Amino acid sequence: MGLLPGVALAAALPGITLADTDSGPMFGYLFSFIVFAGVSTAIWSTPRDAHQAPLLLVILAVVGVAQDTLVWYLITWLTDVQVTNVGWAIAAAVIVRACCWAGVWLLPAGRAEEPEGAAGA
Repeated sequence: MGLLPGVALAAALPGITLADTDSGPMFGYLFSFIVFAGVSTAIWSTPRDAHQAPLLLVILAVVGVAQDTLVWYLITWLTDVQVTNVGWAIAAAVIVRACCWAGVWLLPAGRAEEPEGAAGA
């Protein structure tokens, strides 16, 4: 759920240009979202639970930002979307990753709570 606002916010950065695409900025945004969704599904680097071990969260954060930085460069290679430099790519990656993590922390986990007596059974 965090990819939609994450890509939109990252695309609003001054170093990310979607407006110069041949099909207009909406194509650049939709294509970016689709690529992010595909890569994020193939290489899962977002925590599934907000209460995981701190070391695992740090590893997932570093891997996620590196992954998203490379995805921005993949998008620039495949389309007319432009990223000014690596600093803007990293900033955009941090925004996308932060929105994905916010979804993990703010949205319900999607699993049923165990009854109180079921934990010891």
